[in-house]
Amino acid sequence: MMTKWRYCRNWFHLIIECNWRSICILFLLGFIVSWTIFALIYYVISKLKTVKKDESCIANVDTFISAFLFSMESQHTIGYGLRYMTDLCPPAYLTLCVQCVVGVFLQTILAGIVIAKILRPKKRRQEMRFSRMAVIGPLDEHDKRPTLMIRLADIQEKLFLAESHVRLYMACSKINSRGDRELIGVKDMNVGYDSGWDRVLLLWPIIVRHVINEDSPLYGMSRDNIAKADFELIMTVEGIVEATGMTFQARTSFLPDEILWGYKFKPMVLMNEKLSKYEVHYSLFDQTERVCDFDAQTIETEETEDDHHHNASGFL
Repeated sequence: MMTKWRYCRNWFHLIIECNWRSICILFLLGFIVSWTIFALIYYVISKLKTVKKDESCIANVDTFISAFLFSMESQHTIGYGLRYMTDLCPPAYLTLCVQCVVGVFLQTILAGIVIAKILRPKKRRQEMRFSRMAVIGPLDEHDKRPTLMIRLADIQEKLFLAESHVRLYMACSKINSRGDRELIGVKDMNVGYDSGWDRVLLLWPIIVRHVINEDSPLYGMSRDNIAKADFELIMTVEGIVEATGMTFQARTSFLPDEILWGYKFKPMVLMNEKLSKYEVHYSLFDQTERVCDFDAQTIETEETEDDHHHNASGFL
């Protein structure tokens, strides 16, 4: 019972989550039901007897159809023609006052739902593309530290994003004594937020990097450990759509069998020498290549002074 009440209290957001067909039906039904209810009231009022027997409370309203038309004209202030209200029946103009208030309230709510649905950045969220697989390989050609890498791209070319930033989490689970799987906890994985590398400019595809050091939940794990582990990597991207100012969030996740060990992503932003400009080849977005002589365990290698600029995990 409490769950149903909780859903009812959040009715506005539940309606926005519905598809456009349901919202259009709700929009039409809202007005039609309102017109019909007040049409019934006006039809009953039109049958009331007045002090002047030759006049009625609502002129020229003799049928339900005419009462329905009068209700619609009153609610939307279209303007009265042959049908109009007299001052002989207090219930008539009291009902008109109530209908005016209800009509404004109903129109505001329904219009607000439609506008909120239009402005929702759901389609914008779908234009964020994540790589099908995550890879674990060396940070780069010079720094051999093991690094978890995920490729990310914004495939929309005209609507840019502002204040984009990423987060990466590890959700761990285990089998309890009753044989049920339960969530142990969620660990935050550093992708450079302590040094500002988590704020990204998505004008071209990037690679999100998490250096596997002593602070990483993947530290010390081998290829076999990861394959048998019970966890899920959850990556989120948040940003502001410049055109509307609305905030959006895109999410994806990776299971252990979706992590490739000893691989790296193939370069997809290549220079076109003839045109003297860079070209993005999205056909290479999910393409990976194997890294030879990669360690079988995620133990951090010793870093030198020349590698100090690679300490921050993030985007390179």
